Amino acid sequence: MGTDGVFAIGDAALSGSPPTAQVAAQQGKHVGRAVRDGIDSKFVYNHAGSLCSLGSSNGIAQLVPSGTFNVWDALGSPAVGKNQDERAVTGKPALVLWRSLYWSKLLSTSSRISLGGDWIKAKMSGRDVVEPVLQRAATLRAPVESFGTDLKRNNTIRVVSKNEALATDPVNGKKKKRFWLF
Repeated sequence: MGTDGVFAIGDAALSGSPPTAQVAAQQGKHVGRAVRDGIDSKFVYNHAGSLCSLGSSNGIAQLVPSGTFNVWDALGSPAVGKNQDERAVTGKPALVLWRSLYWSKLLSTSSRISLGGDWIKAKMSGRDVVEPVLQRAATLRAPVESFGTDLKRNNTIRVVSKNEALATDPVNGKKKKRFWLF
């Protein structure tokens, strides 16, 4: 606004659209065409839907159907949205949609191969979980009181025993590791 030949896209743009990758991609195409063709027009955002991976073979999608034949109506997806013009997909089909879109948006073949390998490894052997080890030295009594109070160890952190951390899951009877901070 106010300067010719200067464009801002994505989170830096004051377009009034949500700061998502979908908006940034559309803005990038709009600016690219404006520079290529030399025609400056107002950006109009076209919402194509929302996808979210929830982990554990689960996802959720809110899709905006396009065209005359809507496969989501044929599959019986419920109508959602403000005007009931969007379709909801949940579970594995939504995760497959999310993963396929995510994979297709990667720029290089090596990134796609690496991501595919990570997904296969996580499916076969589980996700890598890094548990930080908190090591503390014993708190000594401060030689000088600070504002009239002694320095004390933080007693809000609770130590979890190994037996308690490896409690048995009541649903499937497997040992399930739990991580506690407080």
